[in-house]
Amino acid sequence: MKIKDILIALIVALPVLALSSCQTEEDDVFANSSSDRIQQSLSDVKEILRSAPNGWALDYYFGDDQSYGGTTMAIKFDSLTCTAASELIPEETTSYYKMTTDQGPVLTFDTYNRVLHTLATPGQEHYEGFHADFEFLVVSATPDLVVLKGKKIGNYAYLHPLDKPLLEYIDDVLLMEDSIYVATATGHIGNDSVEASFDYGNRRVSFVYSADTSFSEQRYFVYTDKGLRMYSPVEVGGHQISDFSYQEDGRLFTSVNEGAGGLTFSGNMPADYLHYDELLGSYWLHFQRLEGDVYVDDSAQVTLTANEVGRSFTMSGVNDNYTIALGYDRGRGCLTWNSQMVCTNGSGNEVWVVAASLAAGGTLLLTITDTGMETTWNGDRQNIELTWTTNSYFNSISNSYFITDSWCLWELTAGASSSVGQIVSGQYLYFGRQSVLNYVTSMVKIN
Repeated sequence: MKIKDILIALIVALPVLALSSCQTEEDDVFANSSSDRIQQSLSDVKEILRSAPNGWALDYYFGDDQSYGGTTMAIKFDSLTCTAASELIPEETTSYYKMTTDQGPVLTFDTYNRVLHTLATPGQEHYEGFHADFEFLVVSATPDLVVLKGKKIGNYAYLHPLDKPLLEYIDDVLLMEDSIYVATATGHIGNDSVEASFDYGNRRVSFVYSADTSFSEQRYFVYTDKGLRMYSPVEVGGHQISDFSYQEDGRLFTSVNEGAGGLTFSGNMPADYLHYDELLGSYWLHFQRLEGDVYVDDSAQVTLTANEVGRSFTMSGVNDNYTIALGYDRGRGCLTWNSQMVCTNGSGNEVWVVAASLAAGGTLLLTITDTGMETTWNGDRQNIELTWTTNSYFNSISNSYFITDSWCLWELTAGASSSVGQIVSGQYLYFGRQSVLNYVTSMVKIN
């Protein structure tokens, strides 16, 4: 027989051989049908989800490539419903969930739950929500760890079994969040140092390693009841680290990862750090007013009182009809001031304090609450002076960068859906005399 004839014969015979071989293997390996195996897989995952008596800590990340950082949730499953709470919404909310399949088990939260769906819900400023998921592929599931992957955005989420009730866990997470405020932390592997720098606003930590000047890694993180946990491990000097406990006394982070050898990091505070309590009190706010065509220096008294202790302040004195919220960056010990709605007027319209750039010709971005200012400190605790500068949120506008240097009063219809126009008169003016705080420069503490 010729080689060609042998090949043709083999080609004809192969489908029969393959069918016979596969059929025998399936009969030997799988006792149940494909659909039965899928249902069993879904049942197994559901049983694991229900098996945690206190529920699970859910490390939840949102934004493309976790760009918004992580947030902590807690969730408990029964046969049909789940109950969830989070650090953003620290109250229990119950809804339905179900297990489906899409080339593997899928966990979907198919009825609205304020805790689980808020970040994925579109809004005025974020018309696509915060790029968050509520349907997840089940990557793996054991009683000690369930790994999920968002079907739409693709971020991983992690379920860790809880040893306490949901709300107790969330309360402890919030307490831990309040206790961690170091700017950097330093650890040592032999004679070499590893430094971690924290960006609490974005829930991000960056690492550098003295033994390798090219080493630079950053990870997003969530808070736990004992410290913080990163999205994925960082390998440095032969150690894999991702999960830290934190001891407020001594500001110590300790790696609890297996094989990390109890690697510890000592927290550091920058020399120019101002603690929250030091910022409370009255100030002279310095800015400029327009007289004819000339800007002249001006100032007025304002007072900072505690809003959310350790996180934000209320600035009063600007107008009797509203106050302005200032944030506190715990990693740097500085104030932040962003665009915000401050009240509604008699017509039901919204009054906004909006970041403006006079240096860019009077440009402003309505309702973009990421634009604003932050402070630097003169370093003198006896005579505190804070200098206002634009924050790091830049936008390209008419081929120039948006740099916040002023604050404009603006009126928008309810829901910030359309502009009514700049407030040029009336009861909402800054200090009763101007609709624009031109070139805000500093605040000097009075007491």
